[in-house]
Amino acid sequence: MIRPFIIPLLLLVNSVYGQKDIELKPGDTLKYSPISQKPVWVTIQSNEANIAMSLFIDGKKIKEQDDSRGIKSIERLFFTPEKGRKYELRIWAKSYVEKNKPSKISITESKTVSSLNGQFTSAQFVEDLRVFRSIREKANSGLYVYRSRHQIDSMYKKAEEEAASSKNIFDFYKVIAKVTGFEGSCHNYTDLPNHASYYLAQRPEYLPITLKNIDGRLLQDSKDIKIPLAAEIISINGIPAKEMISRFSQYYFSDGYSVPYRETAGFERGMLDKFYIEFGTHKQYDIRYQWNGQTHDVSLPGISLEAFKKLQESRHSLTLDKKLMAEKYSFTKEGDHVYRLSIRGFDFATGKEDPAYKKFSIFLDQMMDTLEREKIENLIIDLRGNTGGTGALYEKVFSYLTQRPFRDSNYAYTWFNEVPMEDKLIITPLFLSNGVTDKNGINTYLKQLYPKQIQGKYYWADDKNLLILPNERTFRGQLYLLADQRVASAASHLASLIKSYTNAIVIGKETVGGYYEHNGHLPLVYELPNTGIQTGFSIVHVIQDAQNLPDQKKGQGIVPHYEIRLTNQEFLDQSDVYLRKALELQKHNQK
Repeated sequence: MIRPFIIPLLLLVNSVYGQKDIELKPGDTLKYSPISQKPVWVTIQSNEANIAMSLFIDGKKIKEQDDSRGIKSIERLFFTPEKGRKYELRIWAKSYVEKNKPSKISITESKTVSSLNGQFTSAQFVEDLRVFRSIREKANSGLYVYRSRHQIDSMYKKAEEEAASSKNIFDFYKVIAKVTGFEGSCHNYTDLPNHASYYLAQRPEYLPITLKNIDGRLLQDSKDIKIPLAAEIISINGIPAKEMISRFSQYYFSDGYSVPYRETAGFERGMLDKFYIEFGTHKQYDIRYQWNGQTHDVSLPGISLEAFKKLQESRHSLTLDKKLMAEKYSFTKEGDHVYRLSIRGFDFATGKEDPAYKKFSIFLDQMMDTLEREKIENLIIDLRGNTGGTGALYEKVFSYLTQRPFRDSNYAYTWFNEVPMEDKLIITPLFLSNGVTDKNGINTYLKQLYPKQIQGKYYWADDKNLLILPNERTFRGQLYLLADQRVASAASHLASLIKSYTNAIVIGKETVGGYYEHNGHLPLVYELPNTGIQTGFSIVHVIQDAQNLPDQKKGQGIVPHYEIRLTNQEFLDQSDVYLRKALELQKHNQK
């Protein structure tokens, strides 16, 4: 339900216009037209819900924003009006605490914005850490998969000492992020209640370049900057590149002990927030770099956050990514006797009843028509950038690639079928989109899927984990699998099956998703009582249908047969080295 409202003039400190205590019911969307005729910050705040908003100009949606994840949510948008244009904001509650009730929100238009106060007492940090651990011990079936109880105990003992000495929310967040990553699940999630930049002063103190981790080398990734594109960064403000990579990796999580994603993700996803949590903002950046065999030093002034956003959004390394990710799935001819099936995500359908699933099935049938008609002997499966989605989609793909029946898993279990610590539970968009509005709906779902308790574990019902038969037509030629460090969840599950049970030659990087097992299926999110930090994880531990392989150890992602490493020139050229390697192997095998 969309509810328009008009904000009456209410003068607040530093504000042009504003109003407090607007009621927002679950399921409602509020429409608000900014009043100011001059550039202002529009700030929307709630203490009971995670607020999201979208901006419309002349009736067309321009952007959607959900910078802050917490229930005490703040969204900020710098609004620059143009004469003759009609502007409208639409505001809704994206998630809320389990005890569902209408939310009170406030909206202000102001010339400037102040930094959020992230100060808490040591006792509050310690209490939040203890609640965090209780949530994990009661609900996270992946807690002791890769770590022993002794290791977990030792980790928390050290974490409690660090929490007690934390001076602000950033210090505590560093502690709790480290604990989150120690568990070993790419579905783990722990984040600040509000975007990191909201805690920082709005001054020109942001990094004036962007960075890309290429096989352990930090390369300059911005065009038209004083430092040459692809120059290797040795240090920034005295911090060596290797130390930056290591410290940055603590904010990103992988299945088991896999490293490549953790060490690269921050430079692609976290430069707008995690970088400044770890390294701070500075008026001046002293940068040492290497170019053409020589070392150079340069001192550059910091830039505004908006200017850095533009740098990050236009960085050189996005060129190939934009090309790769242009379509969710495609089927292309790459040379004589070789085609490529590219799938960039399994999130385009919710299940077998979704029309998008049926459309995809037709697409796969048409793919087989082509492969059979042209007597194609080589097929490349390209999963790069695929972070997962619906299990039914990856199962459908594998049914065209295998001659053996298979299951989603050998078995899967949770530690409960009634949600523990429901007073801290967040009702997320995933639940809301499926009509689940409280813990009772989640419990009903869990009892259906995980009814059997055996020695403290609730196992996935047999009728939900059915044997999947191969398609009537399956590809019987040579497979090549392209995978990178971003491949996760349903996509890494597919990659595991392909490597395990086909003749596929795997090319690329070790995936972030595990080969033998992972925590998946159903994510829960909780909020800590004092800081409002949210933490989540998938509650179902899945033992995948994968056979033991000598090059696959417990805790690894899918390890490639041929690892791809880029030269600086290949980075500059943005050439597709993965595809080139597959085609080289294909031609060699044809001889």
